[in-house]
Amino acid sequence: MNRIITISREFGSGGREVGKRLADALHCAYYDSEIEASIAQNMDLDESYIARSVENGILANIPLHFGRTIASTRLYKQQVDILVEKRKVLCQIAAASDCVIVGRAADVILAEQNPLKLFVYASMEHKLARCQRYEETSAASPKALEKEIRQVDARRARYHGMFSPIKWGDRANYHLCINTTGLEIKQLIPHLAGYAQAWFAMNGR
Repeated sequence: MNRIITISREFGSGGREVGKRLADALHCAYYDSEIEASIAQNMDLDESYIARSVENGILANIPLHFGRTIASTRLYKQQVDILVEKRKVLCQIAAASDCVIVGRAADVILAEQNPLKLFVYASMEHKLARCQRYEETSAASPKALEKEIRQVDARRARYHGMFSPIKWGDRANYHLCINTTGLEIKQLIPHLAGYAQAWFAMNGR
């Protein structure tokens, strides 16, 4: 069985950087937006549309005024098909090689593969500062940015809730929770890599 690491993260906490640097340190594959690209190619759909569907969940893109019309039924089916394809792609990735997967509820979708599950979080002050430096955001002020951060995290929690009764961010769902507040992520990686290697060794991999 391959070594699989899943990373759930709060927006602005640096979870994507943790995943990329950890994958490089462990010399394994890294997956983030590549997942949507693969789904889009397989389904012949626009990649940005796939990304919005995955992030928002299967009902978020269906206008309430659609009611029970043929159009809403068709759109609902397409959203479900996207989730089915995402599960298929994640399983293919997990079967192909050792890897680090960021987001996409991979921690619960790939539960049978017994992945090492990490959750990355930080204080709001730290997330605001990081977003202002690194993250792409449309927020025009710190107050607007904080609102955006909370909205993104709420969508991620809602999406995760589609697959698991355990609350997104609940430490009971993860092997290791990492608070990046005030820390330089690249300095954490050697320690996280050592933890990951020890965890996999203890689990016979």
